Amino acid sequence: MKKVFIAALLFVGMISFAQDVNQKPTRDQREKLTPEQRNEKHLQKLTADLNLDKKQQEQVKQLIAERSAKVEKFKQTRKDSKTTPTPEEKVAFKKQMDAEKEANDAKMKSILNADQYKKWTALKEERKHDHIGRDHKSPEERNKEHLQKLTTDLNLNADQQKQVSELLSDRSTKMAMLKKSRKDSGVPPTDAEKKAMKKQMEEDHKAYDAKMKSILTADQYTKWTAIKKEHKNKMKEHRKDKK
Repeated sequence: MKKVFIAALLFVGMISFAQDVNQKPTRDQREKLTPEQRNEKHLQKLTADLNLDKKQQEQVKQLIAERSAKVEKFKQTRKDSKTTPTPEEKVAFKKQMDAEKEANDAKMKSILNADQYKKWTALKEERKHDHIGRDHKSPEERNKEHLQKLTTDLNLNADQQKQVSELLSDRSTKMAMLKKSRKDSGVPPTDAEKKAMKKQMEEDHKAYDAKMKSILTADQYTKWTAIKKEHKNKMKEHRKDKK
């Protein structure tokens, strides 16, 4: 288990390193790239943002390659492991993760000059705040954004907007209750519970789909299902890129 956590830590360190620049997902990032191709794109981004010279590029390239190898090893370890960490292991995980981040920071500081390092840390901080801002939106804010997008994409009228808003709110409440229930339990679900949850989610999805169908016109519903399918396919491709 300790080996699993060490590998996990290395992976987290790699993710932290990869997000050190303020870089938003693009179509290129969703393409199926090899680890070597991803490393090269990362190096090009750092070179442009920090104006790295030839020697620095070689040093950063080596650092990226080392950590890329670690993340690939972690992925394999994660696939092979079927156990759940204990509270003690989680504490050890966090401690080692902090140490890994500090080591990465020290290596970058030794490669960059003072101005480059200052910019690199500023970009990291900016990226961190952007990430927090996206992740900490309230359910109401997310529902509002979702409604605005649906209104634009499907040209919803006032009555439809009201009905869809209520539907989104209802679904959001159910999701919040599910998350709270799982958090309060403090234990991972059994295989039987996972199966039951999957079945319940499928039933909720069908009910949600039926309600949307009753609200939308035939043309709107056709477009809505097409948008859902496109989003689902993009998510699949995104998950494949991470494998």
